[in-house]
Amino acid sequence: MENASKALIMAGGVLIAIMIIGALVLMFNSLSSYQDTNQQGEVEAQVVEFNNQYVTYDNENVRGSDLYSLLNKVIDYNRRESTEGTAWSDSGQQVQFVPMKMVMTIKNDDLSQLSPDGTLRLITTGKYTVDQTHNTFENKVKGTIDDLEKEYGADSLNALTTGLTKIFLDGNPSKEEKVQAIENFNSASRKIDITIRSNSDADVNTAWNTLQSYKSDIYSYYEYVQFKRLHFKCTKTDYDNKTGRIIEMDFESTGEFN
Repeated sequence: MENASKALIMAGGVLIAIMIIGALVLMFNSLSSYQDTNQQGEVEAQVVEFNNQYVTYDNENVRGSDLYSLLNKVIDYNRRESTEGTAWSDSGQQVQFVPMKMVMTIKNDDLSQLSPDGTLRLITTGKYTVDQTHNTFENKVKGTIDDLEKEYGADSLNALTTGLTKIFLDGNPSKEEKVQAIENFNSASRKIDITIRSNSDADVNTAWNTLQSYKSDIYSYYEYVQFKRLHFKCTKTDYDNKTGRIIEMDFESTGEFN
């Protein structure tokens, strides 16, 4: 009888131990499942946050000025995150880095309207691609814009392009018209001033020739101003199959300027 009681007590102890172990395993599995769900939720939130930076451009009416901001954003993202093929999220999690690509196409009819005299100096091609290995817009356009704004000042350049027809005159202007054009330049310019030493023909022509030396720069910036006014539509938005992040956006000009 005593042996039977001991056996029952031992069996009960084993049963309790099994129940405790089972409960611990269940708790561990539940905790792991909760952590996995929580982590998955964080990843999905990161994808949404990332895509929200770009989906606003996925429409049929995007100005060139907006695309210029997007180009800079894509350039910065590819350059900043392309370390050893991985990136770090804001919460410290390591995620797979997939380069972004952006393709911008300007139709020939729209391209011809960028230049004030029909000669393209800055935006000389109708297609630009920005990704991890190609950066044609920054190399050919953005660098020039940055240099011009540093030399002349952005405010001066905007004023100079606004008064373009009153500064760079066509045909064979008179001495008085040349003087007035130089004064118009000086009025718009904040960092560069053209001095007319005297009212003699020689001095006026010298100052006039100096003015002409700035023409190519101002006309180049005019193309940039026109580009910012040009409207585009998004023709393609691709998402990565694994991460769900936007990896490519393509745009095409619509012919509308304002």
